[in-house]
Amino acid sequence: MGAGCTVPKSMFFVGAPLGFAPLVSISTRTSSYSLHRSAVEYSLRRSAVFLKEASDEAEPPSLHGVGSICEFDEGKQGHARGLLGVIIKAESKAKGGARYEVLDADGRTHPIKAAQVRATFAASKKLKDPLDAPLVLADYVRVAEKAPTELGVEPEMLEVAWELASEADAPLSAKQILGVIDEALCASPVQLFAAYRLLTSEELMHSLHSACRDVGRVFFKAIGDKYKAKAAKAVAASKSALCSAADADAYGDEFCLV
Repeated sequence: MGAGCTVPKSMFFVGAPLGFAPLVSISTRTSSYSLHRSAVEYSLRRSAVFLKEASDEAEPPSLHGVGSICEFDEGKQGHARGLLGVIIKAESKAKGGARYEVLDADGRTHPIKAAQVRATFAASKKLKDPLDAPLVLADYVRVAEKAPTELGVEPEMLEVAWELASEADAPLSAKQILGVIDEALCASPVQLFAAYRLLTSEELMHSLHSACRDVGRVFFKAIGDKYKAKAAKAVAASKSALCSAADADAYGDEFCLV
């Protein structure tokens, strides 16, 4: 099992958005998981209605603002990895589309097309000058270097989020999906990036946590900057494959035995 891939043993304390009753701390993961699932079943209908309504809120496309944090594809053939950067220039083209200049954590500038932008996050107040990019990106880089199981949501809780998201008819944002578990998971741009990392479980930079990297893709398919809950049969097949692997203990007994 790779280093840093052990699921935290502490209980995932759930807030109370959308009718959830707060749970008291319980010493065993099995008991906390069972009680949480009961709470979810009790409020499933109300949460599902909320997600369905949220999925109907269309967001018009727009030009990403200067200062925004983004993950982008460097565009080189054979290089699928994403990079983190700060948008320092943005312009719309007469024939449609957009072009950006992005400064990465090493101070390199990348001219990119809109299609190369994978995800964006709100500009940081720390950014006073383009030269501040490494400082602004430091928190994001730390998140990118973590395994998905270190991002604050245990796999079984992600499965609960999938159950709720399955009731929606359209793709949902990371905030809409994880907010039904705990609104605090998406309270800041850096936490939204962590939520994005969890749902896509893609490895950035050179941090390869191969034992834990695919848990998000078990449940969700990325569609643009949103996520669609996969069909139950697809989830069952992916989960079975994940839990049959030699490093399945990284996900915890509660996840693989349910």
